[in-house]
Amino acid sequence: MKILITGSSGMLGTDLVDLLKASLDPNLEVIEAPHEALDITLEDNVSVFISSHTPDIIVNCAAYTNVDKCETEREAAFNVNALGPKYIAAAAKKCGARLIQISTDFVFDGNGNSPYTEEDQTNPLSEYGRTKLEGERNIQNHSDSYLIVRTSWLFGHNGVNFPAKMLELAEHNKELSIVTDEIGSPTYTPDLAKALWTLIKQGSEGIINVSNDGYCSRYELAEYIFEAMCYKIKINPLKSSEYKRPAKVPLNSTLNCQRLNTITGEQMRPWKEAVEAYLNKQKSHN
Repeated sequence: MKILITGSSGMLGTDLVDLLKASLDPNLEVIEAPHEALDITLEDNVSVFISSHTPDIIVNCAAYTNVDKCETEREAAFNVNALGPKYIAAAAKKCGARLIQISTDFVFDGNGNSPYTEEDQTNPLSEYGRTKLEGERNIQNHSDSYLIVRTSWLFGHNGVNFPAKMLELAEHNKELSIVTDEIGSPTYTPDLAKALWTLIKQGSEGIINVSNDGYCSRYELAEYIFEAMCYKIKINPLKSSEYKRPAKVPLNSTLNCQRLNTITGEQMRPWKEAVEAYLNKQKSHN
């Protein structure tokens, strides 16, 4: 099995590459395609790169993920999040590869009271959410075989994320204001990589939600991180309406992962355990 990973040097891509290589499966070939090797916004490059490697599976981890910057850099966001997946889907179809696309909870408006299922109505509030949804649609329209994995609040060791930002802020601040009414399911990229590998091996298709179990507010997540690290930091509660940012984000974008649990027979570990694993690894690196 040949698996090509676009965005392979990103936060999720790095963990997925590491996991696949660690499997030491002699029948598994991992093709890394970081941005330097493959710019997914260039249609001809995508077509040539994919046809020359003839992968069985393509996992598209490449994305424009800076939610606020997407509001001002709309063309760049659209090219990466919407057009890129379209080009990859067309090239995948040509060589008979199955395409796995990483999507987001931001395709929802966050106005619901219960976790979102795969069938729930999408209604993105931000340019990031809109471009990611357009990417999903392009894949559905141009692929013979695809899996779209919606995930949320990613954090890991190889990119910008909320826990990393909290650890950074904790070094220079004794007091922070954190939003209390933005609720989601934190997802650890090594755990997401494991779930992706399981879904790949099972030949899963369609749309599947994948996140660590449970949910919390940004405030609760920060509080848990500081407690676990024994940091004495005062956290002031803040409403999202008081926190001015360029992008409008969903307030409750928790994901219902029942389909994942049913398909794999496994449940993702609770987000607190995942955060603890992340913090322990960060400590050992420092």
